[in-house]
Amino acid sequence: MSATRIANRYAKALYRLTGEDAKKAKAFLDQLVVARALFDIEPAAKVLNSPVMPQDLKKKLFDAALTTSKAAPELHAFIGALIGAGRVQIYPVFVQAFARLINEATGVVDAEVVTAVAVDPGVVSKLTASLEKILGTKIHASQQVDPELLGGFVVRLGNRMIDMSVKTKLEALSKSAAL
Repeated sequence: MSATRIANRYAKALYRLTGEDAKKAKAFLDQLVVARALFDIEPAAKVLNSPVMPQDLKKKLFDAALTTSKAAPELHAFIGALIGAGRVQIYPVFVQAFARLINEATGVVDAEVVTAVAVDPGVVSKLTASLEKILGTKIHASQQVDPELLGGFVVRLGNRMIDMSVKTKLEALSKSAAL
């Protein structure tokens, strides 16, 4: 079974553990994100990703992070079970899957706005507001930079993509000129 499918199953299980209460789930997510930072700290990441490091050490790292974020005992127990099952490597994907479940439950759609250069957050906010009006749903946007776009933007919303990049326009023009 793929790591993504396993992470999705853990995310669904944790969401059910919250009683499908979006407010409680968001609080859990904030605490999970704090523990997710362990994977960004090189020495901690080496311990967590190593198959030969003892699970007790991995559990202590997570317990310290979860205690710092004042996590509920049931969240400590859940993460302990995840570690006990030898699933530490899926933790970052699990956190993303859990966030996606919360967004689905609260009617929020994640969007990725890709531009050729970094743009002012106000521009992304205006674009997001326009998309919210068009789609009739709340959007949580993150911004990425891809210089290969040359100009314009690409918005990814789940299975949908709005491509207004100069790169795509030039490729289309090139194909039509070749015919």
